[in-house]
Amino acid sequence: MNKKLLAGLCLLFFVAFPIVFPDDYFIHILVMGGINVVLVLSLNLISGFAGQVSLGHAAFFGIGAYASAILSMNGIPVWVAFVLAAVISAVSGFLIGYPVLRLRGHFFAIATLGFGEIVHLLINNWVDVTRGPMGLSGIPKPEAIFGLDFSSKTHYYFLILAFTVSAIYFSTRIQQSKMGRALVSIRTDEITASAMGVNVAYYKILAFTFSSAIAGIAGAYYAHFVLFLSPETFKLAMSINVLLMLLIGGMGSILGSVLGGLFITIVSEYLRTFAQYQMLIYGVLIVMVVIFAPKGLSGVLEKVSGFLRKTVFQKSQMKGGYSAHEPTHSAD
Repeated sequence: MNKKLLAGLCLLFFVAFPIVFPDDYFIHILVMGGINVVLVLSLNLISGFAGQVSLGHAAFFGIGAYASAILSMNGIPVWVAFVLAAVISAVSGFLIGYPVLRLRGHFFAIATLGFGEIVHLLINNWVDVTRGPMGLSGIPKPEAIFGLDFSSKTHYYFLILAFTVSAIYFSTRIQQSKMGRALVSIRTDEITASAMGVNVAYYKILAFTFSSAIAGIAGAYYAHFVLFLSPETFKLAMSINVLLMLLIGGMGSILGSVLGGLFITIVSEYLRTFAQYQMLIYGVLIVMVVIFAPKGLSGVLEKVSGFLRKTVFQKSQMKGGYSAHEPTHSAD
């Protein structure tokens, strides 16, 4: 089946879902799933395309969430606050990325982990601005736009669907661009890429900045959806959870980012009753993916679709072969 046709059918399914199943519980899960997909897509830019594992991505999500919430609570229109949150997250990503992205491998991962902890401590202790451990409440809903007044979760659903589609399109454009090819060459072999004339530092910083901006947008949307922020949300566990979504979906795969984000969101919801075993179950999932599906869910899907195409092709060939060898009867 044509990929564009399949993508169109998937989009049609998600557009129709809240109409066919108008249940707030399921819609809430899918809104959170959409937010997570956007967040995983942002991490995929730096960890998937460029191969730089970040353990502090929750920091940019938190920066976007708190920036948008605080600005809107002080009279700035929510949509303007969204844009400013993305800019603040992007600037933060650039400032931390400029020195940190000169590091490689586990040194880079440790540096991003440290940045994430610094942001968490700042949110937790800057009580005058963030209200610290008490959390930030009274966050306003977005103003009405395109006929959506956000009086129901369905309105949030359609907007996050639009954001998710935009993030997928943006990621696809980057993947197919000169920047995307440069990032893949950096992931494959940074030294060779540099020797071939790729400006390694420039592309890594650019990817990190874009990644931070998209994570900030996801954070801003999260803030105006749940209407309450707590520092505990933006801890190391969240960064690891997002990385887990990317690993299970498939590193470097846009489809994998979507599958991983939705899969872990839904699984997490149904594991609430087994909270004490949640990390154990995630650990088992990671081991199974590494051993049996190193390319994640996207790799499994590609194998299944390839097998089905091959089977259908072989059957059509067999039918064609039989018809070609059917005896013909001539008239006497």
